[in-house]
Amino acid sequence: MKEHQTSNLLLGMAAGAALGAAGMMAVSQNPRKVKRAARKMAKGAEQAVMQLDKMVTGFMDEHK
Repeated sequence: MKEHQTSNLLLGMAAGAALGAAGMMAVSQNPRKVKRAARKMAKGAEQAVMQLDKMVTGFMDEHK
């Protein structure tokens, strides 16, 4: 199960990075689009960090 969680996290991070790169390439100097792409990237990064925190907490709880 832990391997599954790790692969999901890595997949999510890769997808977020790809989305961010594609979003930044597609944005054509329009500040509104840049702002929107930045919000999407920040949300994805926040979700990845929250998932990582859950995994670390679970690991720490199991190894007390």
